[in-house]
Amino acid sequence: MYNRTTHVTVVALAIILGGGLVALTIVRAQHPEKEAASGDSHGRNHEDHGDADSHEEDGDPEPRAGHASDDHGKTESVIRLSPDERGKYGVRVEAAASGNLATRIRLPGEIVLNADRVAHIVPRATGIVREVLANVGDSVHANDLMAWLESAELGEAKVDYLAKWSELGCRTVDIARAQAVRDNTLELLELLNTSPSLETLRDLNGSEMGENRSTLVSAYAELVYAEAAYRREKPLFEKKVASERDYQAVAAEYKKADALYTATRDSISFKVRRDLLEAKRERNVNEIEITGARSHLFVLGIRPDEIAELESLAQFQTKPPAAPSQCTDPNCKDCKHPAIGGDRPSSLGQARSEERLAWYPLRAPFDGTVIEKHLTLGEKHSGESGAFTVADLTSVWVNIAVYQKDLPLVREGMSVSVSMGAGEPGAEGIVEYVTPVIDRKTRTALARVVLPNPGGVWRPGLFVNAEITVGREGASVVIPEAAIQRLDEEPVVFVETPEGFTPTPVSLGRSSESRVEILSGLAVGQRYVTQGAFELKAKIVTSGIDAHAGHGH
Repeated sequence: MYNRTTHVTVVALAIILGGGLVALTIVRAQHPEKEAASGDSHGRNHEDHGDADSHEEDGDPEPRAGHASDDHGKTESVIRLSPDERGKYGVRVEAAASGNLATRIRLPGEIVLNADRVAHIVPRATGIVREVLANVGDSVHANDLMAWLESAELGEAKVDYLAKWSELGCRTVDIARAQAVRDNTLELLELLNTSPSLETLRDLNGSEMGENRSTLVSAYAELVYAEAAYRREKPLFEKKVASERDYQAVAAEYKKADALYTATRDSISFKVRRDLLEAKRERNVNEIEITGARSHLFVLGIRPDEIAELESLAQFQTKPPAAPSQCTDPNCKDCKHPAIGGDRPSSLGQARSEERLAWYPLRAPFDGTVIEKHLTLGEKHSGESGAFTVADLTSVWVNIAVYQKDLPLVREGMSVSVSMGAGEPGAEGIVEYVTPVIDRKTRTALARVVLPNPGGVWRPGLFVNAEITVGREGASVVIPEAAIQRLDEEPVVFVETPEGFTPTPVSLGRSSESRVEILSGLAVGQRYVTQGAFELKAKIVTSGIDAHAGHGH
């Protein structure tokens, strides 16, 4: 038999969170008005036991630590943590302060290939596709072989280079011979100045002079004979033994032989010097022609090491055969017979080189991924269209469409946040370029962001959202977004009080860069939880504490 009975329930909750035991004591007081609805049987006994009711109300225990009652009977949930528990849960507290919020505009964008890292591999000569070594999706490295084409143009260019290289060897031999002829001829001329005997000149047969030796020796012999006849006839003429006619005839022959000899000396001396200079000039011209032929090969895409192989082949063709030697390697793959000539290439290697003389290689220009392929084995491919497209996907471009009204706000160097959508990771970048003209169809300008893409997350063709920071504005109270939690869909901030941490409702304003403006509920200087707020919310949810406590409802 109870009248106006106040039921006081004391519940002790022991909650284990992260190994720590936190005792939360909650006092819940129910109004007598609510008990009146419990039944008529209780109402009949209220008058008989009024004293008991008064005694029970007077003995109502005080609210426990962490839970304070207001004048209206509502309770406020307070969470107390020991210093060790605060450190364990990573709870950090700061004083609320004013701050700046970034002003951003949200614009659509698209991920596209970095045009500075895209290569369209186009054959530089028409040819037949002989081998295809790369496919779409393959990763390639710089200078990797991707395909082989057989090109008649390349074959002709290589043959021309080989011919000029071989001719260079001949020019070198010509220079050596012209040098020897010049040196030996000049030596003979020096000897002739000493008036040697004809017997002495016969000993010079081993020296290489070409026809110069016979010409000079013949002219010198004529001079010697004419001079001997003149010297013999002159005394006879002076003694009146020989006639004047005979003397004049001998004297004329002597003068003629001397003039012919002098002219022959000058002519041959000039000729040997000229021949040496001409041989050197021809070699220089040949070297220029080789340089041109080499440049032509470079234009056709031949690398220096491949040109070096051609030069080795040319040297093999012009080098005299060496004495054969026995190959002692039983595992030699190139030897088809036991004897090979010195360091000359084997017949198998030479045949392979000659077979692929007209083969044209297509190589990767840099590290990247094959994204297109436009050639098939056996087809004739011209240099008018690309065979492969290789792209370096470690960086991409973000093309952002900037509307006309936003153009005055967007400039190079501004920060940009790029995101693909909810739940997907974002990225930060800088506006690298803004087009100076407007697209006639879309009436928008283009702002470009270069975005690192090492993991390949940003795939060309994706549509993205871009937020460009165009300015900053001040706010009275600004806190981190992580400090805000929601209890019953209402935003709260855990404020530090002498009793503990109290969830306090707040009104939210603008937000940017994970920072939120607080319009009301938190004043400058109040200390609030900036880190660990989620753990405090979890304690309220799992402990059954009234989430509305302290909300002023």
